[in-house]
Amino acid sequence: MRFTKTIASASVAAVLGIAGVSVAGATSSRGSSAPTAATGVSATATTKKARPALVRRRLRRAGVKLAAKTIAILPADLVKELRAGKTIAAVATAHGVQPQAVIDALKAAATAKIQAAKTAGKITAERAVRLQHRFDVAIPKFVNDWHPRAAS
Repeated sequence: MRFTKTIASASVAAVLGIAGVSVAGATSSRGSSAPTAATGVSATATTKKARPALVRRRLRRAGVKLAAKTIAILPADLVKELRAGKTIAAVATAHGVQPQAVIDALKAAATAKIQAAKTAGKITAERAVRLQHRFDVAIPKFVNDWHPRAAS
């Protein structure tokens, strides 16, 4: 009787494992012992949700690097001052650089990237125009208003 229950439990666990439901201590017939999520959210859905956050993070990092280069300080020093509550514009002014110079450098880099993507056929002309308009608004905000403490 006990042996029959064990076999039945293992069979149910294997079937549930194939269906994507994880049972503690059970393995599926596929030989995989890694538990799967029982929430019903696939890995690709999670990746798609996380992608915009990763893109924003990459853009911020690249923006901080370029701003630091324009201000003529190390990116780590700029990050320290940003974490202290200053904006990029305040740091630039403290180092004798006009904030507009930083804005112009960031806009030039963004425009170059957009044009390269358009030329390579990765984005359409309409998409390039929309991105350019978006960056025309976002870059001054990034320089004048943004710092890590204010970020979500």
